[in-house]
Amino acid sequence: MKLPLSVLDVDLLIEHGGRHLKLRGSGMRFVANFPTLLSLLHFLRIFWSFKEQVPREVSLQFEWRKFRIPVKSASDDQQP
Repeated sequence: MKLPLSVLDVDLLIEHGGRHLKLRGSGMRFVANFPTLLSLLHFLRIFWSFKEQVPREVSLQFEWRKFRIPVKSASDDQQP
């Protein structure tokens, strides 16, 4: 099994279905910023079905204006 890269710097513009997002991050922490609420809802619906495939070490946050949704954090899969 291949492991994800230990450090990854990202600054991407992703377009799908007429909507887009800007994905930025470094290491294992990433932020997806959305220009519109419709873009946020569009990508959140798509991402939610793939959430379990994201490696445990990765943390991802969705942002729209000043509204932030922690979608995946490094501690999500840890059991008490």
